Amino acid sequence: MAYLLLAKLVVALHFGFVVFIFAGAYVALSQRWVIWLHVPAFAYAILITVVGWSCPLTVLEQRLLERAGAPVYTGEFLPHYVWSRFGLSGAEVSVAVGLIVALLAASARPYWLIFRSVS
Repeated sequence: MAYLLLAKLVVALHFGFVVFIFAGAYVALSQRWVIWLHVPAFAYAILITVVGWSCPLTVLEQRLLERAGAPVYTGEFLPHYVWSRFGLSGAEVSVAVGLIVALLAASARPYWLIFRSVS
């Protein structure tokens, strides 16, 4: 039971990370120190998408599910929890490109405002 609870906490943390990737630049508008957390997380998210790395949070969740004796999904977090709801596997190139474009679009304006105010 404890492993299942830990797996659910990892899912919540993972969703929080995804939200931070999309919204972190907006937080950085008022809290500039967040830039030091958001930029590496943002770059890592894009690298995972482009290179196809496995996210350590996904691996941790799957191992915890296995230890709990619960069904373990294969693949990655976003395809399992998000893309599958739209009938996508996550392996489509359009999904990766769309995700990267959405990430860039979500962060472009806040960072433009931040860097404009600095110079």
